[in-house]
Amino acid sequence: MNVVQKYGGTSIDSVEKIRAIAEHIASIRKEGDGIVIVASAMGKTTDELIALAKQMGEEVPKRELDALLATGEQKTVALLAIALQNLGIPAVSMTGFQSGFITTDQHSKARIKEINTERTEQFLKEGKVVVMAGFQGISEHGDITTLGRGGSDTTAVAIAAQLGWDCEIYTDVDAIFTADPKIYPKAKKLDRITYEEMMELSASGAGVLETRSVELAKKYNVRLFIGKSLETDKRKGTYVMNESIFIEDMPITGISISDDCSIYSMRGMENDGVAVAGLFQLLADLNINVDMISKQTYGDNKCTVSFSCTDAQSRDLDKAIEANEVLKQINIEKQANLSILSLVGVGMATCSGVASKVFSILAQEGIMYYQITTSEISISVTVSKDEKIKAVIALCEAFGL
Repeated sequence: MNVVQKYGGTSIDSVEKIRAIAEHIASIRKEGDGIVIVASAMGKTTDELIALAKQMGEEVPKRELDALLATGEQKTVALLAIALQNLGIPAVSMTGFQSGFITTDQHSKARIKEINTERTEQFLKEGKVVVMAGFQGISEHGDITTLGRGGSDTTAVAIAAQLGWDCEIYTDVDAIFTADPKIYPKAKKLDRITYEEMMELSASGAGVLETRSVELAKKYNVRLFIGKSLETDKRKGTYVMNESIFIEDMPITGISISDDCSIYSMRGMENDGVAVAGLFQLLADLNINVDMISKQTYGDNKCTVSFSCTDAQSRDLDKAIEANEVLKQINIEKQANLSILSLVGVGMATCSGVASKVFSILAQEGIMYYQITTSEISISVTVSKDEKIKAVIALCEAFGL
């Protein structure tokens, strides 16, 4: 067995859990197995380190914050390697730098440029379990960098791709479900899901896997497995791969939820392209990732541009609008505290009438919906956060999720 296993923060948030994972690895490891373990920081360590940094002053340089945050994963992997060695399993811990992860110099959200696996492969040849710090690397200028949200997933998939191995992601959930079981208890476990479906679900709010790691897995054809920590029965988890089980009368695979959404409608903008370009340049300068963009043009050479962003980003945008003389003259409507529901399934590509069914169900339930976006395998609608649960349950019942 050659495999990369990743363990998330909730799986290793105590010394007892780290020791349990070490015992689990010792119990499943056979002579000749190649095992790379990628670990996150313990529990809330990252949040605690950020809080410590803020105690030093209002300004927290990103370079220094990356250097501080990287210590969280380094603590975990050292403890796990110590635990393994005490169980008689040869193991070695490695930081992002020691693991050969060379990144861009964009602190807090660096991207991987290359991975030198020479040292990792040497340790593996020596029969050692390699315990690798996730979430981090080093820039070409020699600075410690972090990979941003979901960075440990990205580390695990990247090293699996480089080695040509499978990747197993272990968390505190059993598997991927058709919907959030906390909202819809009858949600079904998915045995398999395609990369495309998983990317859509992740991008639209499903928190089990970060979109970037799934993109990497698809690009390099890394077979992913998602399961619960310490569970040995793989039938209880979910595989992410090219193939899925497609049932023609079940076009929807799952539904995800993204909360804290705000919709802006900029009415009466000049339809010359310049004003719209200026608006989106402002959004780019504020690092606001917009979604659900639409534009309506009127006969008087005016237009309305609508888009959505997170509630947190909207607060920065509101301040920028107040300071922008051009935008202050435009009629701007804002709807906050919304939720985006995204229905995803490869079956949509060949099954007609899905959108009609979605809108009919919401209408029957008396649920108002706002912006709509579609792709070949997804339909997303924005609803009031107060009606989110009602909408999810109705849609799950209607599509057999």
